[in-house]
Amino acid sequence: MMASSKVAEISRSDLRSLGLATTKVTNVKHLSSYNWVDTSAPTIAIPGSPPLWSPPEAAQQLKKDSGLIYIAQNAARHPDSPLEPLFRALYVSDPSFDIHSVDIVTDRNNIRKLLSFVNPSLSRGVPEPFTIDVEVLKNTAMFCRAETKAMEYVGPHEFTGFGHEFEKAYTTNQLDGSTGHHRIISYQFGDMKLIVRHETDGYIHTFAKTPIGAEGAENPSLSSMLESLSLGSSESYSHTPPIVSKLVIKEDGQAVPIESTLEIKTRVSHKPIKIKEVLPQLWVSQTPNLVRAYHKNGLFEQPQVENVTLEIQEWEEEHQTDLRQLSTVIQKIIEATRKCGGNATIKYDTEGDKLVVWKVDRRTMLPNDLYSKLDNTSGTKLELIKSLNETSEPKPSRAAIKIGDVFFDVDLTTIPYLASFVQNQHATQPGASEYVHSPIPLFDTALKGITSGFRQCFRSLPADLSQYHTLCGTYHLLRADVLERQSINDIFADLRSCKLDYDDYGPIRGNKSAARDAAFRLLFLILQMGSEEKQRDSNKVYNAVLFVVSHPGTFKWRTRTVVRAAYEEQFMISPKQRVTLSKWESKDQVSDDDNTTEDEFEDYFYYSDDS
Repeated sequence: MMASSKVAEISRSDLRSLGLATTKVTNVKHLSSYNWVDTSAPTIAIPGSPPLWSPPEAAQQLKKDSGLIYIAQNAARHPDSPLEPLFRALYVSDPSFDIHSVDIVTDRNNIRKLLSFVNPSLSRGVPEPFTIDVEVLKNTAMFCRAETKAMEYVGPHEFTGFGHEFEKAYTTNQLDGSTGHHRIISYQFGDMKLIVRHETDGYIHTFAKTPIGAEGAENPSLSSMLESLSLGSSESYSHTPPIVSKLVIKEDGQAVPIESTLEIKTRVSHKPIKIKEVLPQLWVSQTPNLVRAYHKNGLFEQPQVENVTLEIQEWEEEHQTDLRQLSTVIQKIIEATRKCGGNATIKYDTEGDKLVVWKVDRRTMLPNDLYSKLDNTSGTKLELIKSLNETSEPKPSRAAIKIGDVFFDVDLTTIPYLASFVQNQHATQPGASEYVHSPIPLFDTALKGITSGFRQCFRSLPADLSQYHTLCGTYHLLRADVLERQSINDIFADLRSCKLDYDDYGPIRGNKSAARDAAFRLLFLILQMGSEEKQRDSNKVYNAVLFVVSHPGTFKWRTRTVVRAAYEEQFMISPKQRVTLSKWESKDQVSDDDNTTEDEFEDYFYYSDDS
């Protein structure tokens, strides 16, 4: 159990006794970057690349945002250590980087929250509570973003805007499977040196591309840097660091300079985005380019890219009092954290309107090997880390969680998102035995699939593809391992396991349960495939769908209907394919219970390479 005690309070009145020194950002440098890649294991590509700004020529009518949306992707994909990707990317790009010269390592979001505390008018809307985890070791403080939820699912009947759909339509991903690009920069802020990580929406094409692996006179190639991290990986292009870590690192992308980076904002046309609303965010990350895009009911006119470098500089001049107070509050947080042993949680309470520093005993923020970079003078800290890791209370394997209005007994080992949720709640409610989470769409169905086999999803939902989109979004939110790293070939093999086989002693009954689970994995795979995967595996997917459709003795009407609908939605279907699939369309929807065990139909499966 995590113990905590209040050690300090910081109010705005504590920040007013200031000198007259100018507090500006200087000496801005790009250090590294990476993209999160959508795979079953947490994977980053270094240096990655932001999406390329590539607007269509005409006005675009876009659908509203829906599905899985990340709030804090580093925490969502790597909850054990959200800061680890930052350090891995940093040391891959520069193995000799001197971390001892850095005062603070942080996400942009933390600085924005502290700015909103210093001056609430710098944030939109009313002030909101926030939490920041802090660890101080020697000269360096690490500020780790802490959110009550790291991602959310937007249902088909909810409305949150058009921002994500706009980015899809007006930018082009440079890496297949990318779900977000993060940049790591450093700069001097007053008398402190900061490393700041932030997400970048895109870049404008104003520079000569430097592919990965292009070596300069003094810098080793990224490939050789990654090789130095490898312990005999079987794949030359993908490497796992030589420590106990779940993070996988691969080489892909191209370096993009700061001056090309872009921030995108969207809003309804009758509510213009004032530049002062976005300048604090742009100042923290020193992002020089901005797109303000306006729509009427989702119809976007042609937006323009603005270079706002001068506006950022003017904002900095006009807000010197706020920035001096920001510097002071950061230093007070670090000082209070040092006094309580180097580990603290900072909470802003809207009712008390002050920052509260809590001393905490928690598991460390980084894998052990990274602490050797932070503390290279003795083994004392590393021995303490080992002791903490060995003696800390084990993470609970089950928990009672109220989701919406219903309590569920959840096996946390199968649902990483809820495991992370319980871990975070443990920090704020050390004695809690039950936890409360906001509603998750179709969670009861999703849980049934995880615990009793994914075939249960077909039994629980009608033949309505929109509900399966929602369900798959929930599985993404929960980070459930639906595919279990299976390829389309693996799924097809499981589908065929329903067939009768023979040995010397006669017939061997097929495994219909495994085949029906595989049918749902096929559906899930189809709905989440990227464009390159679709092009590469289109024939294999069609043959798998045809197998499902042509075996009504194993796959009931709902299963066949929804799998076919997903295929026709996601792939271009030829007239010949449509005729072949329609041959097996059954009008008998009465017997739709997947628990039936009727004999196998004669095998009329057609193998086709038609695309």
